[in-house]
Amino acid sequence: MPTITVNKPDFERLAGQAYSSESLSVALETAKAEIDAEDGDTLRIQLKDTNRPDLWSGEGLARLLKSHRENVQPDYSFFDASGVSQEREVIVDPGLRNIRPYIAAFACEGIAIDDAALDALIEAQEKLADGYGRGRSVVAIGIYDASDIVYPVRYDAVDPDKTAFVPLEFESEMSLRQILSDHPTGRMYAHLLEGKDKFPLIRDSRGEVLSMPPVINSQSLGRVEVGDAFLFCEATGPELDAILLSMAIMAVNMADRGGRIYPVTVRYPFHTPRGQVVTCPYDLTEPLRVDADEIYKVVGSHISMGQIQTALNAMGYRDVDVRDGIIKVRPAPYRDDILHPVDVVEDVVIGVGYEAFEPEMPRDFTVGKAAPEEDLADRFRNLMVGSGFQEVFLPILCSKKEQTVDMNNPDAKIVSISNPMSENYSAIRGALLPGLLKTEATSRRALYPHRIFEVGEVGVLAPGEDYGTRTDIHLCALEASDEANLSGIQSFLEVLSYYFNFEYTIAPIEHPTFLPGRSGEIRTGERVYGLIGEIHPSVLEIWGINYPVSAFEVDIRVVSD
Repeated sequence: MPTITVNKPDFERLAGQAYSSESLSVALETAKAEIDAEDGDTLRIQLKDTNRPDLWSGEGLARLLKSHRENVQPDYSFFDASGVSQEREVIVDPGLRNIRPYIAAFACEGIAIDDAALDALIEAQEKLADGYGRGRSVVAIGIYDASDIVYPVRYDAVDPDKTAFVPLEFESEMSLRQILSDHPTGRMYAHLLEGKDKFPLIRDSRGEVLSMPPVINSQSLGRVEVGDAFLFCEATGPELDAILLSMAIMAVNMADRGGRIYPVTVRYPFHTPRGQVVTCPYDLTEPLRVDADEIYKVVGSHISMGQIQTALNAMGYRDVDVRDGIIKVRPAPYRDDILHPVDVVEDVVIGVGYEAFEPEMPRDFTVGKAAPEEDLADRFRNLMVGSGFQEVFLPILCSKKEQTVDMNNPDAKIVSISNPMSENYSAIRGALLPGLLKTEATSRRALYPHRIFEVGEVGVLAPGEDYGTRTDIHLCALEASDEANLSGIQSFLEVLSYYFNFEYTIAPIEHPTFLPGRSGEIRTGERVYGLIGEIHPSVLEIWGINYPVSAFEVDIRVVSD
């Protein structure tokens, strides 16, 4: 769960109210947060909701508490792109399309940067990039002193050996490739540019370097200090909506500190999901329509329409229209977590206050126990650990691309999500193997051989089932080493066969993920319950894996029948 550090006097100024420890603890319930530690004026606050990156900062928490208390919303008029001056532009190099294609930016003037504000902005930047941005792989954020930036800013793809600048905390020029090997921050994020022939670089119209995203800022324009009053903020990444949301959050944070936000227009030489000309800050939200009966059904008690309207205003919603049992609203422009009407219902409950509802105690006494499927999964886990494998735990939601294109199998049928919040979670995994390959790709520096496994749920298209899908439980085991091969991984399948007392055969097949002649279906009679084989070199190249890999994946419930 995200944990943030805030300066209490600064936080109270933003929230418009002083708090005792007790009153702040109560107020933080609105944000599903609690005080983790308190040391003088420094507070550590833990948030229980990972779906709201807008709250991962002192500004975000203060905004929600103030809105809930005063029922008044700030006017963030800079989200209206009409009539925006074109003097601030970013021009994108077409060479970035297959490297790190998207960028969004805005400028801010008049913000008072003291020690507390600088610490808060840096923490918000890092929390968004490391948490929501998945260690800068999806979103990387840079903040700069904008007083000496000359537009248009250029986002270019450059030769890493022929391009150099002075990186942050250094005094001499280094080539971009040298930064990845010799600079501490460069070494930390080198994997994000590994295998790229060209690297991203942000510089102004004079050629002055701002940064090499997603790695490090320059020592000149890329350094923000106490006293700076004019800032430039940008985000880059492979997912446009993710960086637009991050910039929306940073913009409202700076606006809450008194800054005037100036939108920046980005011009792309290629098509994007938001067009070829995108002005940021950008409002990603869409209007929602909720039936009041649905609220009553979920809540279990009656709430007046006036209470509903007040609660939604308090939770930051805009254009709240409550009439004839229908609620029409628009989420705040810095939120992208409202995916279903039940999300609005939850905010109504929080806005009204938990204490407004009568608690209802359970009427039945039950004794909990593990489901039979979990007991079975644990038996497989114990056997794999005993065979020298290390277990990994990965989310059931995944990228559709990872399950199809990255497995050299673009026509694979998987369960897609119709309204994903992020491309990284646009599907339900249909196999565990892509997740293990992704884990292996990030473990290249660990001593070989690597043996990892996972036991977990997968979603399978099944037209005859309810909703056309079925949930199975798979075991996938992967070995990566100089000597990884079909017979080696099959020896571990033999261990399962012995201890679970099942017979199997391997029927040769041609599968795009595996080497021809080195893969097969795992069968019992005519029943197929898994795959085994050596991963094709083209798939290993996609994942950036340099060692041979062999793997098998089986449905454990079929195996144990």
